[in-house]
Amino acid sequence: MNKEISEKLDELNEAQKKKANDFVSIIDDMGLEEEYKDAGLIYFAVKSGRLNLNDVKEKYSKKIYNLISVLEKLDNINYSRQDEEAENIRKMFFAITKDIRTIMLKIALVVADVRNLENKTDEEVKFLTHSIFSLYAPLSARLGLSAYKTELEETAFKLDNPKLQAEIQQEVDSRFHKRQPIVERLKKLVESCMADLGIKGKVYGRKKHIYSIYKKLKDHKLDNIYDLVAVRAIVSTVPECYALLGKLHSVVEPLENRFKDYIAIPKPNGYQSLHTTVKFEGFPVEIQIRTEEMHRYAEYGVAAHWIYKEKRKNQDSLDLGLSYFRLMMDTENVSVDELANSLNEDIYGNDIFVQTPLGKVIYLPSGSTPIDFAYSIHSEVGNKCVGAKVNGKIVPTNSTLNNGDVVEILTNPNSKGPSRDWLKFCKTSTARSGINTFFKKNMKEENVRLGRTMLENAIKDKGYSTQKLMDKQILEGVINQYNMTENEFLANIGSNALNAKTIANKLASIYQKQIRLQQTEASPQTNVQLTAPAEKQINIKGLNNILVRFANCCHPMYGDKIIGFVSAGRGVIIHREICPNVSYYDENRVIEADWKPLEKPERKPKKKVDNENKKTSN
Repeated sequence: MNKEISEKLDELNEAQKKKANDFVSIIDDMGLEEEYKDAGLIYFAVKSGRLNLNDVKEKYSKKIYNLISVLEKLDNINYSRQDEEAENIRKMFFAITKDIRTIMLKIALVVADVRNLENKTDEEVKFLTHSIFSLYAPLSARLGLSAYKTELEETAFKLDNPKLQAEIQQEVDSRFHKRQPIVERLKKLVESCMADLGIKGKVYGRKKHIYSIYKKLKDHKLDNIYDLVAVRAIVSTVPECYALLGKLHSVVEPLENRFKDYIAIPKPNGYQSLHTTVKFEGFPVEIQIRTEEMHRYAEYGVAAHWIYKEKRKNQDSLDLGLSYFRLMMDTENVSVDELANSLNEDIYGNDIFVQTPLGKVIYLPSGSTPIDFAYSIHSEVGNKCVGAKVNGKIVPTNSTLNNGDVVEILTNPNSKGPSRDWLKFCKTSTARSGINTFFKKNMKEENVRLGRTMLENAIKDKGYSTQKLMDKQILEGVINQYNMTENEFLANIGSNALNAKTIANKLASIYQKQIRLQQTEASPQTNVQLTAPAEKQINIKGLNNILVRFANCCHPMYGDKIIGFVSAGRGVIIHREICPNVSYYDENRVIEADWKPLEKPERKPKKKVDNENKKTSN
């Protein structure tokens, strides 16, 4: 750290200094170079107003200036507008593909933020928890930064739902307290097995994190979560991992289908370990076995990768994992919901692994199909897929894959491309993005036509007039919100990047405002009738014995000029002709209506005088 940076840090207040010191500690754990540490500390000075970007550009290296510029942009992610957020997340992915350490730097800043919440407002805390759940915790998981993912999630969960967090914490503590003596005895058994094999290492117990338990409680009862408590053994070599596993299985009963070998088949983010659940003294307990390097990687992921493999020449699991970010960066029509969901789904879902005919292992979320497999190989394999074989047998493309399946994708170079129906059953963001990208890039004209049809249908479904709502001025009012040309706008609707129903509502809203504005100068008609009209007073042209209702928006009264609207399932709705709502209805569903003449009240006949009787009485 140079003298000027040190002086700038001395100017910070105590809370800012603590945050800066936490940041330095995190960067040291990540093993990032001094230049990244300097950039982060200068960034603190910029955020506190001690420096501005022009000062940084003049005084420091181009790399430090670029790093701080990227951090500044990433800080401006707007969660209030989805289109802006999606674009900013794409910028983040772009930063990852250029230099993954930039995002590690950003995550370090977020973790330092989480450790120093004292001076934050409720609104700032709410924004921070939302960004953690939506972005930074999933990013940390995908990059293998498990230690920071856990810290971020645990803090955010406690801030977001303190009551539920406390309830789960109490239940877990109660169960852990009961099982702790059992865990201690199992630890001694593991240490005894290691001693018998001449293996040196560490053994310790650990309690499952509260937020992880909360997510599992959606599908399981607390008593059925087998890894609530676990024992972890850290040894020196891979052969020692397997030797210890074999020894343990010979002295304690392993539970069926509860063994996972992440050493032979690492997770997509590079995680390696042996997991087995055993029945010990009547309770299921998970045992994890890994080497020291695997443990370091499990906690710090890409940071460990940077420390140990900086000079690598061959592509490894991290490089393959980054292909996800490159795909997200290239896929311009993916929505922010897809970005956020895709970050989570492939990390937190139940993994299965399948193989290519040549034995290459591919990890996929549970429930994946051959289409997901095809796109995980390459987008062109997915685009040219015409069928699939699983374990040597031809299966439908929407078949569900299982652990250990050998999958062969059948392709045809003359294929016209993927089917839109695939979007209904594919599970991975990679497949969905690949399909949407194909339609966006290769079928733009079709998407424009399809988008126009989808929008017109959405307008008609709501009972509006397509001619009026798709007027050029009204359409431009919505298109300008997305900063697109009309064809791009319609193509995005056709490719499902924009929702046709949502756009139809926006068009109707603009049109209604225009109509109401035009009606402001019109004087409301005065009604002298004090009683509400009856349905039998209405004539509907060409229709008899149909249900008639009066609109609540304009309350037509006898004598008003009226018009009817044929609704779906509610009969004919009677409006005043001057009602603004009438103008945006589909003309084909508007019908003539008028009032029946008021019936004159019957007069009682006068009694006839009997003259003869009158004379007689006289």
